Amino acid sequence: MIHKLAKGLCLVGMVSLGAIAMLPLSAQAQSRTTFLSGGESETYEGYFLADESIYADCDADCVDIDIYLYDAYTGALVASDVAMDASPVVFAPYEGDFLVETSMVTCYHAICEVWTDSDYGF
Repeated sequence: MIHKLAKGLCLVGMVSLGAIAMLPLSAQAQSRTTFLSGGESETYEGYFLADESIYADCDADCVDIDIYLYDAYTGALVASDVAMDASPVVFAPYEGDFLVETSMVTCYHAICEVWTDSDYGF
């Protein structure tokens, strides 16, 4: 987790956990929120650790969403959860950069709110 929060920051000396906790919210990891209609999808980039879970969830009007995880460099599909549910989850098979596609399969209204996140945020 420290690696992900400190990635890209130029820090001199030792960094304590307290110093990382004091980072502004914009520098800390956060979930992604979007609004999707049935048949629409949203893609995000993220850096994940090996075995880190990446998951999605949606509001009460959502019945089925799918999640796909692609290697950011090769474009290869490395994991997916297409079960008929509103809480899909995949696991990063190795540490690295990935693309996460969240796809709305069934929404009872014209649009549903969807959250995509991971164990450590991205």
